[in-house]
Amino acid sequence: MGNHKRARRGAAIAAITLVFGLVAACGNSGGVGGAKNAGQATVGAGQSVTLNYWTWFPAQATVEKSIAAFEAANPTIKIKLREFSNTDYQKELPLALNGGQSLDVVGVQISAMTNTVSSQLRPVSDWQSNLPADWQSKINATMVAQTQSIAKDNVLYSVPMGSIGSAVVYSNADELSKLGLSFPQTLADLSADVAKIKAAHDGVTPVAFTGDSYFQDEMFLTVADQTDPKLSDELYTNKVAWNDPKMVTALTAYQNLYKSGAFDTATLSLKGSAGDDLFNSGKAAFLVEGSWDSSVLSSSYRTANKITVGNVGAGAFPVIVNGGQPAARTYAEGGLAIPKSSKYVAQDAKFIQFMTMGAGVPTWAQDLVLVPSETGYTIDQSVLTTPEAQQGFAAIEQVMTAPGSGRGAYNTTFTSTVLDNSLLDLARGKITPQALANSLQKQWSSGRYPVQ
Repeated sequence: MGNHKRARRGAAIAAITLVFGLVAACGNSGGVGGAKNAGQATVGAGQSVTLNYWTWFPAQATVEKSIAAFEAANPTIKIKLREFSNTDYQKELPLALNGGQSLDVVGVQISAMTNTVSSQLRPVSDWQSNLPADWQSKINATMVAQTQSIAKDNVLYSVPMGSIGSAVVYSNADELSKLGLSFPQTLADLSADVAKIKAAHDGVTPVAFTGDSYFQDEMFLTVADQTDPKLSDELYTNKVAWNDPKMVTALTAYQNLYKSGAFDTATLSLKGSAGDDLFNSGKAAFLVEGSWDSSVLSSSYRTANKITVGNVGAGAFPVIVNGGQPAARTYAEGGLAIPKSSKYVAQDAKFIQFMTMGAGVPTWAQDLVLVPSETGYTIDQSVLTTPEAQQGFAAIEQVMTAPGSGRGAYNTTFTSTVLDNSLLDLARGKITPQALANSLQKQWSSGRYPVQ
């Protein structure tokens, strides 16, 4: 999320490798099971305590507002913030925790960092008595489950602030309104919209997305989960074969995106941020991206970042599988955890409650980077000033908080080495869905691409 618009798989794997290397170099100061829990300080009535809080998210200006609100509501608890860039944090937090530095609350990049720092964290079960008795009902169950399952020992070490996922679609709402178009719900809708956009504007790209190979699987696995919300999880855990009929159906549907004209293979030449740039400048009617792009729904964000597209809407990726349902692959992110070094667990828990299921959520959630984990949370309408933006973020919230597959939960080179480029061949009509399904299964079952 430090660069939430461009959450590339290669960068994530490199970051994970780097952090593992750092932890191995530092050693584990606590031996098997990590360090021991620090004893708790005695805090008298009216006595103030200061909590050392390290994080990389939200942005400092945003999190400082949340901290100010917390301190106003809890005058005996002070928060000492240290904010890092995404890359620096992945280096510095493991070093600090393994080096014995006393920290009280830490942000955890759930997918990338949980297993590198968990030996220095208190399991949530150790301190949940300081949370409301019904706290788990206040946090989205899918996000909690993802946070727990990412740990190799299946222990919950942090409370998730929210999640990100893909693929979703953003729309140039002014352009759609001008042409009398509605946000597409199905492949037929999208194909019809694209035909009208092409007829009206030679210079407007109907649907933009990055043509980088990694994003093909982002889009395809979204389509696959339209047949079964857990299909991509089941593929990577050997519960469903890569040449299962459901996969052939999904591959056929994905190829039909291009065959139908809804997607143009020429768009595959757009690399990096080129798709975003087209959309942000008003030269694309739709943008396929991840939920991490949701800041573009905010008019104040567009103004601050000199984005010239006017009103922006959003929604789930159109359902292109017959009988399918909207889907998105998500992962919990931005967990808040208590290190074993903290002497103020009760106060730490109070702050974590405030930030994940309390009055702090509306402050940081305005950045629109994460879909908050708080059950039933809806964004303040003052943040999103048009019906299209409000309805769009609500649609993203709905698909992101529904039970589904995890994004980035399975660390294997199969995705980048085999799947991504194969999908480019499928899009260009160089291979049939059945042949690709058989090839994927053969390579997956070779044993060369284990899930780490």
